[in-house]
Amino acid sequence: MRKRFICEKRRGEIWRNALFSLLLSAKRDLMSIPSLFNCSNDMALAAHVRQYVPPKRIQQMEADLADLARVWEGTRFAGPWGWSLATKQRYRQMGVAGELLPSDEWLEEVRRLSSREFACRYVKELLGELKDERQLGEEMAFCKDVSTVNCRLSTVNSPLIFKSPWSSSGRGVFVGSVDFNPHLDPNLNLNPHLDPNLNPNLDLNCKSSTLKRLQGFLSSQGGFVVDRFYEDKVLDFAMEFVVHKDHTVEFLGYSVFQTGESGAYGYNYVESQEELLRRIDVDAALLHRLIAYHKEHLAKTAYHGPVGIDMLKTADGSIHPCLEINLRMNMGILALLLHEQYGSGATVALTPVREHGFQALVEDGRLMILSEK
Repeated sequence: MRKRFICEKRRGEIWRNALFSLLLSAKRDLMSIPSLFNCSNDMALAAHVRQYVPPKRIQQMEADLADLARVWEGTRFAGPWGWSLATKQRYRQMGVAGELLPSDEWLEEVRRLSSREFACRYVKELLGELKDERQLGEEMAFCKDVSTVNCRLSTVNSPLIFKSPWSSSGRGVFVGSVDFNPHLDPNLNLNPHLDPNLNPNLDLNCKSSTLKRLQGFLSSQGGFVVDRFYEDKVLDFAMEFVVHKDHTVEFLGYSVFQTGESGAYGYNYVESQEELLRRIDVDAALLHRLIAYHKEHLAKTAYHGPVGIDMLKTADGSIHPCLEINLRMNMGILALLLHEQYGSGATVALTPVREHGFQALVEDGRLMILSEK
């Protein structure tokens, strides 16, 4: 009789523990961290500190556009615009439970994968696997000193674009011209794809302002990306993905956007995929091969969350398959969500109208950020 009582008691304890675990799991599923428009996150990744304070102008931008987070609140993208040590610390200060926040090790990997240095390696491997004469990007390179620019891009007959490893929306990006040393040994092989360490002591002649900015990138972030500036660019577009926690990758769709010469954000088209594909007008077979490649390789990373891979198209129909990889929420995915809500050609205010400051809105099917100083 006593044994039967003990067994029944244990069964009861097991049942209660199972029920408690189920309820706790359900509670955690219902809990989510508040969505946050922290567009300074790329700069926080560069700083790599927990207590990061953005420039005042960026602080104002985040405050003015805080309501933008309502677009993805309650969706599968709920959470911050982007992750970093500073974002994690900010959530801690908001009282979010530590069990809902990512580990520092995961954040370190996100930082590495978000660097344009990683994008350079990614492009090199992509071009090696998916050989297609319509693809650009062979000149894109990461430099850890100024002199290597001469070795890598001495045969490029166009202006160059320089980028810091971590930045966004045109910040940390500029176009410059470089005069390469004409007094080179004619026997030197200057093919930039054969030997990246070729004669690192070649002289680089460039404007003092260009040199100063490159030295700033070197001292603050340890290097910079240099690439051909595509003067014949006719279109900016991107492929949008989400990497799930089980490392399956879903292609969300295309986005088409407009930028200024230095890469500063202009606007995104809020349109159907059919409309966007008409704007892109690139061979479908090539696009499908790129989607498959990105899905395969994104699945191999430790990252999970939204991803945007920026691309461009030139006048002759060639494309750059990966200018950079944004492992975060981005304006392209935002445009996809807004199209789901409002359709094509909509006009809607997303944040309050301000006499001074920033405002986000969709106007005639274009998602844009307006600023008044």
